[in-house]
Amino acid sequence: MANLDTLLKYQEIDIKLRRAQDSVEKSDAAQRGKKAKAEFEAAKKSVDDSERTAGEIVETLTAAAQTAKEGKSLVAEYRDKLKGETTSKERKQMIAELEQLKSRLSESEKKADAKRKQAQKVLDESKDSQARAKKMRDIFVGEKEKYEDMKQQKESEIGKYKQMLSQLRPTIDPKLMKVYDELTAERKYPAFVDAYSSDKTTFSCRGCGLQLSQAGNSGLLKDGICRCDNCRRVIYMPKSAKK
Repeated sequence: MANLDTLLKYQEIDIKLRRAQDSVEKSDAAQRGKKAKAEFEAAKKSVDDSERTAGEIVETLTAAAQTAKEGKSLVAEYRDKLKGETTSKERKQMIAELEQLKSRLSESEKKADAKRKQAQKVLDESKDSQARAKKMRDIFVGEKEKYEDMKQQKESEIGKYKQMLSQLRPTIDPKLMKVYDELTAERKYPAFVDAYSSDKTTFSCRGCGLQLSQAGNSGLLKDGICRCDNCRRVIYMPKSAKK
């Protein structure tokens, strides 16, 4: 392949760029900030869930209060009716309706009691989640400041590497550049590696460490370059081995 030396120079600079970027993106400040943000979002969701549950509790208690109010009104109405003249059929009907009312009130009170007990738990959980969210937000803000400071410190170095790469890229054979881009897109750094051997006849891939196949070995000896059958990196014969 043409322009191999230029490509290797490009790769060297690209790796330096990646390391400079990783020193920022994978720094303790960045990692702690990401963790704090994730925990803040989880705590915020917990607060939202608590508020939604609290709304459901209020609805249940409101419904229970309304049922009790309606029941009280019906009992008063039937009490007045029973004081007057009523037929046996009317009394039986009122008694049946009062029994149904009693059942509804009992069920409503059970639900209300359960919700009252749940209410305190929800309140405690909401307070804990709010405190957690505030703590994580403060941590995130602090770590973000550190991250931005670190990013600013590396900005000049990262900019320099990017400029060097943009100048080199047009001088490299497009086919060679395409192979490099495909491999680095898979996070294979370095993408182009030199072969190594103890006897200068059977070579191994510097990237994954596996010995080349017979075809790969022959191609390397003949053309000075080949692809690794295992990791698919481009393997080239180092100048020292050609001498």
